[in-house]
Amino acid sequence: MKLTVNGEPHEHHGSGSIDALLDDLDAKKEHTALMVNGEVVPSTDWNSTLLNENDTVEILVFVGGG
Repeated sequence: MKLTVNGEPHEHHGSGSIDALLDDLDAKKEHTALMVNGEVVPSTDWNSTLLNENDTVEILVFVGGG
């Protein structure tokens, strides 16, 4: 399915769940916040929330530093 991820086109071939997309992108889930079409999706819902063609996904990965 065709998605926009962080402003860039992305072709996702996984199961369509947010969890599968994050696996596809090798994202560190424990440090990630995510929005789909402007709505925050809690991590507890990532496995059950399915993406649709042309959805816009914004992924924020938090990085610690010192």
